[in-house]
Amino acid sequence: MKATAQNDNLKRAIILSIVLHCILVAVLIWSSIHQLQETSSGSNSSSIDTVIVDSSAIVQQYNRQQQRDKQTQQRLKVQQRQRTAQQKKNETATVKKQAVTAAKQTATEKKKQTAINTAQAMAQKKTGAEATSKQSEEVNTLLSELTDVKNVLKTSSKPVSAEDSKQNSAISTEINAYKTLINNAIKNKFYDYTNYLGKTCNLRIKLGPDGMLVSVSAAGGDPVLCQAAISAAKTANIPSPPSSQLYEIFKNSTLKFAP
Repeated sequence: MKATAQNDNLKRAIILSIVLHCILVAVLIWSSIHQLQETSSGSNSSSIDTVIVDSSAIVQQYNRQQQRDKQTQQRLKVQQRQRTAQQKKNETATVKKQAVTAAKQTATEKKKQTAINTAQAMAQKKTGAEATSKQSEEVNTLLSELTDVKNVLKTSSKPVSAEDSKQNSAISTEINAYKTLINNAIKNKFYDYTNYLGKTCNLRIKLGPDGMLVSVSAAGGDPVLCQAAISAAKTANIPSPPSSQLYEIFKNSTLKFAP
């Protein structure tokens, strides 16, 4: 753009110079022709002075035009520099804006990833805790069942026969029935036991001969259910054991409680 403007200005200057020289030559020729025809020296002198004055005016006009052209070129250069500086400024601002946007996006992605990692860690921790709790429940249940079997075996010193097998089966039925009675007595003291459906708690209980609860504590299971079950057991009306044999089994035993 700058080179094109300079070429246009140079062309205009050349054309103007040619036109001025043509006019000057024409004026000189015209002056020479009329000089021969005129006889008065005064008139000749006046014509020559006129031609000289006119040539000087043309040269001054040409110089003024050149000066205007230079000023125009200078203004164009200044405008070009201003446009270049503004363009650089705009580019710098755009780059800064893009950098800020990229930094914000990176920070947001990091926050999201941190939240995901935290949630995954919490889920894994919860899963591990649930697995440990489940294993503890299974161990306590197994110990409870072994204790029940051991207590049952203690009540008999004879070799196991068909009759003993029937008797043991009957005792097992009585044990399960009494467990159900204790479980229902505790469940009846719950305000809303449906909130705990699907959860279990192993209760270590001590009973008196009349069914009075001597002590109760948690031996594993869901902590919230265990807390509620202990409170309910302390106010429950537990029936007395149907026989002394059952009392020996339940006077110090572990009960798997499930609402």
